[in-house]
Amino acid sequence: MLSSEIRSSFLKYFAERGHRVVSSSSLIPHGDPTLLFTNAGMNQFKDVFTGKETRSYTRATSSQKCMRVSGKHNDLEEVGLSPFHHTFFEMLGNFSFGDYFKQDAIFFGWDWVTRVLGLPKDRLYATVYEDDDEAFALWEKTDDYLKKSGRILRFGKKDNYWAMGDTGPNGPCSEIHFDRGDKYQGQLNVSGNRFLELWNLVFMQFESDGKGNNTPLPKPSIDTGAGLERISLVMQGIHTPAFGHPSQEGNTPRHSVPPPYGSFGLSRGGHTPSSPPLAGNPPLSRGGHTPSSPPLAGNPPLSRGEFASPSGHPSQEWIQSDYDTDLFRPIIERIAELSDKEYFSDERGIPHRVIA
Repeated sequence: MLSSEIRSSFLKYFAERGHRVVSSSSLIPHGDPTLLFTNAGMNQFKDVFTGKETRSYTRATSSQKCMRVSGKHNDLEEVGLSPFHHTFFEMLGNFSFGDYFKQDAIFFGWDWVTRVLGLPKDRLYATVYEDDDEAFALWEKTDDYLKKSGRILRFGKKDNYWAMGDTGPNGPCSEIHFDRGDKYQGQLNVSGNRFLELWNLVFMQFESDGKGNNTPLPKPSIDTGAGLERISLVMQGIHTPAFGHPSQEGNTPRHSVPPPYGSFGLSRGGHTPSSPPLAGNPPLSRGGHTPSSPPLAGNPPLSRGEFASPSGHPSQEWIQSDYDTDLFRPIIERIAELSDKEYFSDERGIPHRVIA
């Protein structure tokens, strides 16, 4: 199942259930100085969740382009060292603004994953916040198999509580994890790469002022995020970023290192240029920002290091490498083709120049 088919399936599923399909917002969160980049599908709905803005709809769904360099749970340090974390990723999401809450969110998530995608139940786990008895009971009610097999697990704030940042909406969450099999090692939410988080269902209930005060939101709401590249991995049985890793389909970078780290951007010994860490550059340039761009709408200016260096590794050598547009032009074209050209303007020269 291609990533484009997964995206279409997700949006269609929620559109048929009364959700407005909303376009992805820019990677630059204009007018929000609390975020450097858009890091979640809910960013564009922040004021709706807090009651400062109203929309003509109470249900929404989107496929949001995100950068893993902003927000409270960005896991930036994992980029390049983990096969599941990229600087740029695409987040599928469904949202409820005071319409439905935990019961429907849990049912929708389980229904799409098991019935529509057809993932086997004996490879799936559900997790809830440690004291969220309501969510635990709803999972038991949703599928008796989960109850009988002991596949509903409780975790603490580190794993099952989500916040947009130090300020803003937050709440307990419930996640759907996929067991990749005993050929991999590790424990769920502990270590290793056997278990893969597919979907996070956030039960938005509070708003933090950054000073330790957490007040209830006007209406309990739902914010979910499912990683397109992770679902593609599970459905295709291979490691791919969101667009099927076009850079490895007929294009071999001149600088490369063998797996398991080279294919994801960094070697353990140092920085190695590769496609996933720079995957955000083309859509980022469309959002109006390049490494030398001025700050936009109250957002802090970007240094070249902030723009291009995952995991804190030096970025200048990477930026000034001998990668050229002859190498990246077919990559850009392939990404545009596989992503239905959602992230690219007609000015193809702009992303080429940013990457080179």
